[in-house]
Amino acid sequence: MTINATSITVTGPPMSRAGRKKTKAQGVRALTREQRMVVFKRAARVLAEYNGGKPQCIERVAVLERAADLLQFKAEPIPAAVAVQGPLGACMLGEAVEGLIPLLSGGAVRRSPTTELWNGAGHLFLFVSQEGMMLDPTLDQVGPVTGFPRGCLIMPVTADQLYTDDVPFEVTGDAGHVQVQYRVVRSDSTWRSAYNAMYAGLGPDGRLLARSALELEGFDEDLV
Repeated sequence: MTINATSITVTGPPMSRAGRKKTKAQGVRALTREQRMVVFKRAARVLAEYNGGKPQCIERVAVLERAADLLQFKAEPIPAAVAVQGPLGACMLGEAVEGLIPLLSGGAVRRSPTTELWNGAGHLFLFVSQEGMMLDPTLDQVGPVTGFPRGCLIMPVTADQLYTDDVPFEVTGDAGHVQVQYRVVRSDSTWRSAYNAMYAGLGPDGRLLARSALELEGFDEDLV
């Protein structure tokens, strides 16, 4: 499967107050599913901007799942190994993609030092199966090594595609074309204890993130 660059969503400016949308109803349930998904995508982009390219996928995905809960979406953290090849170089997040890069000829592969304690995977993203959407607020951590652009990866993908095959795509950054390949490693559970601990303590952060996204998209509803 090839995903074109228009499927990659990066951080954009907030909506002006003049463009605010008001449903004059109470609670996030008053919004349509499409409206809630718009808000959720905004939350992912806000989180990516706040993260600033740091390798903190466990904490950031846990916060994003908290926001998903509040916006009435069932989301699942997915462990994966990721191979990235760009004009600046190549990077590998997780040993399960050993041998996939360099995807382009030449260059050395940089391994993320944060993946040493993983078992095949080395990265987490969030998957909303009902909507067929994966959201990755920390993939741009590979940017300085590869040239991957800043922002949040938001990409349509089905559960069948995600769990039975690799997910490759190409995106254009300021430095040129970047090739990315995700490989889900469902057998890797090394991240789970740390994730559960993060998730348990990040309720207030998830609520703040969801509220911020609602405001930026112009909705006045409370998270009730």
